[in-house]
Amino acid sequence: MRTKLSRTKLRTKVAAALVALAAGALLALLASSGPAVAFFSGGLFLDVQVESPATLVARGAAVNVPLEVTCNAAPGTASVRVTVTQRSGSGVAQGTAFDNVGCTGSGQQVTVRVQATGAKVFKQGTAVASAEVFGCTANFSTCGSETDSEAITINK
Repeated sequence: MRTKLSRTKLRTKVAAALVALAAGALLALLASSGPAVAFFSGGLFLDVQVESPATLVARGAAVNVPLEVTCNAAPGTASVRVTVTQRSGSGVAQGTAFDNVGCTGSGQQVTVRVQATGAKVFKQGTAVASAEVFGCTANFSTCGSETDSEAITINK
């Protein structure tokens, strides 16, 4: 009798563990399927999309990178960081820029100017652009970020 009761308790514990694992897997799957996981816990929504083509500025000293940014962060602004990396001859042209974006709750077209750092300049062709938007709710109780990285074309 004692053995039957022990088996029943063991089966119950195993079943409970499997249900907990399945629920955790489902939560992880759903939570990672949308922009800025932080918005699930405090009304924060952030999204950034790198767009193409970018445009050369001053013979490659910089490049204007178009983005679509959506945010509802308060007090009305979010920070955006953009990095561009491109093969240039036998080296690499790279630069990073930061900017603040007004948050309206809907998608906005934003252009960020990224200056080349180092000895290499940007040129026409293909590059990789990465963008991150960061923002917080009004009381800073919830903060989050969202990133995007795309191969882009740089035109004159």
